[in-house]
Amino acid sequence: MPRRRITQTDVAAMAGVSQATVSFVLNGSTPAGVRISEETRQRVLDAIRITGYTANPAAQRLAGGGLAQILGVFTYEATFPRASRDFYGPFLVGIEHAAERLGVDLLLFTSAPVQDGRRRLTREGWQRLGVADGCLLLGQHEHRGELQHLLDTNYPFVFIGKRGSDGGRLPYVGADYVGGTVRQIDRLVALGHRRIGYVGMRGTDQPTLDRVDGYRSAMKAQGLTTRFVELDDVAATAAEIVDQRFTAVVVAPENHPEELADELERRGKQVPDDVSVLLLGQPHHPRRGGRPWSGFSVPREEMGARALYLLSRLVADDGPKRDRETGRTATAADVELHQILVCPDVEGGTAAPAREPQPETDNRTDPA
Repeated sequence: MPRRRITQTDVAAMAGVSQATVSFVLNGSTPAGVRISEETRQRVLDAIRITGYTANPAAQRLAGGGLAQILGVFTYEATFPRASRDFYGPFLVGIEHAAERLGVDLLLFTSAPVQDGRRRLTREGWQRLGVADGCLLLGQHEHRGELQHLLDTNYPFVFIGKRGSDGGRLPYVGADYVGGTVRQIDRLVALGHRRIGYVGMRGTDQPTLDRVDGYRSAMKAQGLTTRFVELDDVAATAAEIVDQRFTAVVVAPENHPEELADELERRGKQVPDDVSVLLLGQPHHPRRGGRPWSGFSVPREEMGARALYLLSRLVADDGPKRDRETGRTATAADVELHQILVCPDVEGGTAAPAREPQPETDNRTDPA
């Protein structure tokens, strides 16, 4: 479990003063009748420097120095552009619903500098995070060094999406892409398919790695050969599917499945009668009135909500939060840092039985 965040109490203990004295030094003012010597003030400042304590400006404004009841949301990519609106929206809905139940406010961090199209938590970013008691991180292009820095400085955070770290200390709520992909292959095999391809670029992001792992393991378990189509052009991809005589493909959702199906039909292959197409997640670029896709969905709304609940538990040492609906108080004890949620199957209308009987095995080697 990540180490506890440094608090004013820790600073006070090191300096040998009361927490109130630390608060007075941080605020730069004292009540009438209270005097703090320069020596005491310097001890407090030295303790702040040694412990690495970062003052929370919002918390300082609260009577008694309690928590601000503010949890942050930081996205490595722009959150609201039209192209990704439907992708990020459900995460934010889940986060908002959980915040309402917990009685906390949300702060969306949007001013961090953008470098190479991605936001970065540079010097200004670290300071701004201190406004919130903890923060949710979201996006596909995170900077691993920044995540390690947050762990090293004990700042409470949770990543939405499976992520690895040294010692497994990084808290996250992710989706079971591996299990979901395995089920889709088993589903196609049950429909009589044997020539099943994987369509999508094999990048290094975690969802892609998990999908590929699920595809490989399921195909191996079924005694079938893996075949990958990694073409960036939709027309070329459709041509390759026809050339390889696939009767079914599983498709990473960012690969424009509607356009791919259109291209297949231009080549005389109907979906799903000639080629079954299963999506490994919701389409990133949905078409109005598009096909009802078969495959699985990613529980994005639930992931957002569960991530906020986990974050609230990680900051509970600084002040527990009570769920208004259940009355249960979130605590930092017995926290499950790594949560993987099941990706529900979607029946849709793009999966059908294979038209012709196919051999159980295929001796061709994996071209990859």
